[in-house]
Amino acid sequence: MGTERGVPGIDRTVLEMTANRITASAVAVAFAMGLFFATPVIGSAFRNLSKGAPAPDFTIKDLEGMDHTLSAEKGKVVIIGFVKTDQDRSIKVLNALEEVSGTLEHDGAVTVWAVSEKADDTAAIQGLVEKLSLEYPILIDKDQKLYGDYGLFTFPVTAVIDQEGNFVFEYSSYSGDYTETIINEARMLLGLISKEEMEKASEKHEIVEKSKEEKEADRSLQMGKILLQRGFGTKALPKFEKALELNPSLVEASLLSGEIYLEDEQFDKAKEQFEKVFEVDANSNDARIGIASVYIAEGKLDEAQDQLQKAIALNPDPTLALYRLGQVYEKKDNEKKAMETYRSALERVLKRSGK
Repeated sequence: MGTERGVPGIDRTVLEMTANRITASAVAVAFAMGLFFATPVIGSAFRNLSKGAPAPDFTIKDLEGMDHTLSAEKGKVVIIGFVKTDQDRSIKVLNALEEVSGTLEHDGAVTVWAVSEKADDTAAIQGLVEKLSLEYPILIDKDQKLYGDYGLFTFPVTAVIDQEGNFVFEYSSYSGDYTETIINEARMLLGLISKEEMEKASEKHEIVEKSKEEKEADRSLQMGKILLQRGFGTKALPKFEKALELNPSLVEASLLSGEIYLEDEQFDKAKEQFEKVFEVDANSNDARIGIASVYIAEGKLDEAQDQLQKAIALNPDPTLALYRLGQVYEKKDNEKKAMETYRSALERVLKRSGK
């Protein structure tokens, strides 16, 4: 169990079974097994990226209509901030990236981009660019393809890609050490500082910028994630609760708490945790899927279907929502719709895995 889902290892047998139109429940089991065995380490905001592995290539236009291609930046350190332009923390990231860009332009080959998914409101984004005096490119992920390919889990999040095109670092959300952390990560990749110097600078900055409560909340969250990875959900839960008590904006702690309560069949508490996420991120698809999962467990299939259809419409990577919707149709004894929905989820998984 966890907040991330990787690419399931589905073999030819599953494809043949699907092609032969076996029962919807058998397809569901095959898909769930794939999700279970391929779930990566908890803690990344990117479902589909692995540290040290090549970042998927892309070509996206900026506000001026110019194309920007990741592979064309090989030999440079690339910093990409994924943002929602109507979110306060994302605006702080946009501001900070301007300082990052200005600082690093003298240090070597570095490219800074921000990516927004709001293709239908470019005038508002342009207004924000002018208001913040941003000089680096703002890319528009028109069809949210990049969001889906990278498997974004939460916003804002910043990815750092090395000179060989490998994903090497991420910074989720925003806090006081953001600017220095990103700058130091880039300088380390450029060979301007050592890893030890970077870590020492980060520790010094944390002491100045983070409050005692923030640091303790982060520690509790990380301890909870380690316990959860080891299969100790019951022991992890108090760590997440402590983290939220100290810092209620920790979305990941709420989502993980909700999943633990759901697995323990404490449905009211699970729903409460998922709903808390909306107070921080009103458009969280993960929270919406979590609430739908509660409804499925309670047998409230119409309510679950409504939540999942909204998640599918808004989510750049609706694979998990499609799987859950397939469960709803199966429980409603609509095998044809269940089969179609499971197959749609499987096709997306197989496409990602190149099969």
